[in-house]
Amino acid sequence: MQLDTSTPQESGLDGGAAASSPAPTLIGRISRLEIVTAALIVAVTIVLVILEPDILEAPFENERTLLFTLGGTLLAALALVAMLWLRVPPLVRVIVLAVPLVIVSWWLISPYFVDDVVDESFATSIAEQTGSGAEAPAPAPAPASAPPSVPATAGAEGDPPAASSAPLAESAPAPTPGPTTVAPAEPAPPPPPPSGPVLLGAGQFVGLAGHSGTGDAGIFQNPDGSLVLRFERFDIENGPDLEVYLVPGADQVSLPAGSIHLGALKGNVGDQNYELPAGTVLAPGAYTALVWCEAFSVEFVGATIVI
Repeated sequence: MQLDTSTPQESGLDGGAAASSPAPTLIGRISRLEIVTAALIVAVTIVLVILEPDILEAPFENERTLLFTLGGTLLAALALVAMLWLRVPPLVRVIVLAVPLVIVSWWLISPYFVDDVVDESFATSIAEQTGSGAEAPAPAPAPASAPPSVPATAGAEGDPPAASSAPLAESAPAPTPGPTTVAPAEPAPPPPPPSGPVLLGAGQFVGLAGHSGTGDAGIFQNPDGSLVLRFERFDIENGPDLEVYLVPGADQVSLPAGSIHLGALKGNVGDQNYELPAGTVLAPGAYTALVWCEAFSVEFVGATIVI
């Protein structure tokens, strides 16, 4: 008969070690359905990154995007551990984790592959009004008139011209000018009011915080005094939750006091108009037309306009 040489203390230690390390047990509860679903998600992510490498930069744009990415990953891991510990059925675990992941990923990644194109008309354009101030060419100077020629009396070469035998007529005295009356100049009539929008200032978009974008921005004043911010030839990288602001100051990358919210960006490509609130008065100076991502509090593109 073989004796058990292990001590009770050693058995207790081994049992305690097994009880304090539940990780192998929880890992063993992961089903094949969950493994296949995770592999499919990883494969799709790799394909999207190959098609659009900028996706990898999105989580690291600023502190907020980094916190969102790490916090979401940690929350999903804790939820998985809790469901494994409570023996939640595999299908329920897949639905609870995969559905929110797909929704959030579509919201964040789809703008990289989808362009929202708009084409809003306007009574005039930035290009038309900025090109109307070209100077006209100066008129060519008139040729100088030649002095009248004096005919000379025919004679031998080198001889002085013969004096005319006709008597000289006496010159009549010049009349004495009388007093003249100058009529007062009439004041010039005031210029007629503009019949259409007038461009107050314009600028060009530049990319900010690693984003790309081009186009023109201009502020127009309508005949009734209302103001419109217009984008032309606008083409920027798309993104989630983009908003349009008019910010006091040049080259602004934040939203200080006095910023005017003009609404959600209508499209990342194409001409578009944004009406300023009724009664808005802009003092002369510099302003920034800023496209801002509300979801992550990060700037996208901006154009400095001086009026």
